[in-house]
Amino acid sequence: MTKVSHLLCGFFGSVVLFAAAMLIPTQTVESKNAAAADPLPTPPVNAAKMSEFRGVRIGMTKDEVKKTIDKDPVVSDDSGFYYEFSDKETAQISLDADKKVRAIAVMYSAVDASTPKLTDVLGPDAKVTPAADGQVYDMVRYPAAGYWISYNRSGGDSPRVTIMIQKIEVAED
Repeated sequence: MTKVSHLLCGFFGSVVLFAAAMLIPTQTVESKNAAAADPLPTPPVNAAKMSEFRGVRIGMTKDEVKKTIDKDPVVSDDSGFYYEFSDKETAQISLDADKKVRAIAVMYSAVDASTPKLTDVLGPDAKVTPAADGQVYDMVRYPAAGYWISYNRSGGDSPRVTIMIQKIEVAED
């Protein structure tokens, strides 16, 4: 397989995974005077350890993302960016209609000592018993901070890890 076809297979596989993750129902927070901070605040200190990825946070503008990452994305359009940081670490950053970050999906195609663990992402209180095949999944909502975070490690002999940070949509009155 050529490098380009490997890259495209990886990209389109990630796009499908990201699109599937976007179908996860998001919690709607009712508020009469909801004014989202820009970018959204981080969760409490004792909550999630990972509230951003490489300095990119929910609510940042498209230009802020480009400046923060300081690397050309593999793919960039009005809906977001796709970055490759190594052979095993990629990220897809989704933008809303206002061109602000609404979701961050980080994919690790191989699990080793440098791959974030559940407690690295969701904090020391995160406790999930792995399935028999090693699969681990947990999702925590931070309504006060305005987003949710999920951690998914697939099972089997070649596990992969996907971390999602996504904005919780606020209902307008």
